[in-house]
Amino acid sequence: MRKYEEKISDNSIWVSATPTAVAKTLPLYVSEAGHFMADSDYITKRETHDSFLLLYTLKGEGSVLTGDTAFNLPRGYAVIIDCHSPHEYKSVTDRWEFLWIHFGGSAAKAMLEIAYPSGSVRAADMANAPDFEELVNGIIEEARQNDIESYLHLSSHMHSVFNAVCLGALESDNASIKHNSAEDVQTVVKFIERNYFNPITVEDMIECIHVSKYHFIRRFRRVMGVTPYSYLTNYRINKSKTLLRTTSKSVSEIAEICGFMDTSNFISHFKKHTGVKPTQYRRDFT
Repeated sequence: MRKYEEKISDNSIWVSATPTAVAKTLPLYVSEAGHFMADSDYITKRETHDSFLLLYTLKGEGSVLTGDTAFNLPRGYAVIIDCHSPHEYKSVTDRWEFLWIHFGGSAAKAMLEIAYPSGSVRAADMANAPDFEELVNGIIEEARQNDIESYLHLSSHMHSVFNAVCLGALESDNASIKHNSAEDVQTVVKFIERNYFNPITVEDMIECIHVSKYHFIRRFRRVMGVTPYSYLTNYRINKSKTLLRTTSKSVSEIAEICGFMDTSNFISHFKKHTGVKPTQYRRDFT
């Protein structure tokens, strides 16, 4: 007689950790977790489930379908999926051994977008995160506890898991593109740093690297986390903050020095990025 009805062995681990109201106030919390030794005909298929899910293969291989994206999850690879959309994962070998964590929290969706900024969910090689398995096992074990201290630990450890998966996904991306592409992004970053005070367009940025505008914007966003124009605006805002705090120059002078089209444009961007107008920012720091 099987311990579980799902196609998993008796020595599999399944921990239910229904989050309390306190746990749900944290950025990340765990609701279920486990270590499964699954048979060849194991499959989980859902239209929706109110959580996010981490899967990490220890032995064998599984396959994952989320939305319209399908991929295999071999040994040493991890993925995080949004279970609010249709999804499926199953064995593709005689035995698939994997760790899994269902979780939620106010930070979950935002961090998922960092891991997969274009929405293209894929397996991440965790070879450069040697402590990843130990970290996930620790979360599964601590999920058995039910006190505030364990909730805080779990939230922090899940954040570390997200960081590792994000880095693994980014490294997988870098391995799949030409080395020159990453160098192109750094070339443009240096161009922005040298020319931020001048009017700059995306066309100006790519003039010296000779790639298509579409390809460049996509690659820049994957490496830097924002579009080229957003990076330029943020760089200008940071420069203006220094001038507001360390000089007596007027707001209009600072706007011109930092490359904004006019004073009103500067004030609008500054408030959007910081929540306050430049004059208020200056008062807060003087």
